[in-house]
Amino acid sequence: MTSAEVVGSRPSRRVRARLLVPLDGTAASSAELARALRDAVRQEGSVLACAVVGARADDVERALIRAALETQVAEVVEAIGVQGHTEIALLDEAVFEALCDVGRGGALVVVQENRRTVLRSAPPREPVRPIVRHA
Repeated sequence: MTSAEVVGSRPSRRVRARLLVPLDGTAASSAELARALRDAVRQEGSVLACAVVGARADDVERALIRAALETQVAEVVEAIGVQGHTEIALLDEAVFEALCDVGRGGALVVVQENRRTVLRSAPPREPVRPIVRHA
């Protein structure tokens, strides 16, 4: 139950943030996952932990990669003690590269039945300077 349902108001229509974290079994990717989990809890979002799988990978190889991914996620969650909403996925190389291109400034167009949505990376925010008032 969301906080809006508890209070009785309308739930927000805004889609919550999803943090995409590619994992490869290294300590560096585990550190990125830990940071993403903390950010997701703070933003009330979720983490999509993924591994990139080649197009020619068979079912056995995919199962091994998925098991290693699940183990890495479980270890990080246990180590930091932050339990957020986490999903696990295996991504094809082409899909992963398309998503990464958006992060590097490219655009991705999602074509659906009755609409098209353009995804672009957001420009960096300028730091906000406080207004100084003289008495």
